[in-house]
Amino acid sequence: MTPFRLASGLLLIFCVMHTLGGMLAQKSLGADSDAVFAAMKRVHFEFNGADSTWYGFWFGFGLTVSAFLLLSAVMAWSFERIPHESWPHVSVVAWALIVSHAINTVLAWKYFFAGPGVFGILITGLLIAGTLRKQRANV
Repeated sequence: MTPFRLASGLLLIFCVMHTLGGMLAQKSLGADSDAVFAAMKRVHFEFNGADSTWYGFWFGFGLTVSAFLLLSAVMAWSFERIPHESWPHVSVVAWALIVSHAINTVLAWKYFFAGPGVFGILITGLLIAGTLRKQRANV
């Protein structure tokens, strides 16, 4: 199993866990938390001409993260299939993916909990390893 394929598998697991466990399974975290969550759903405001809630922003951004994780999994899987001679043409995209996941890892450690942070470290490391492996094959 190559670093890109391992990263792709972890990204897919991360996507499923984030979507099902984080976004769709909205379990109670206590009375105070439930009250805040209910207020996020109940209080409406107009934002750029749309009827909005903080819950809508939270849920929408959460699903956006899931879409980013899914896209990242597909990209990592696809990077493995790129021929070595074509790698210089796509390496900037690979490095951009690495930087985006490194930033997300820092944000996960700051704002969330260890699970996403650990996944982020592993995924970023595997993406770096896969990219360096492809680059070395071109030398």
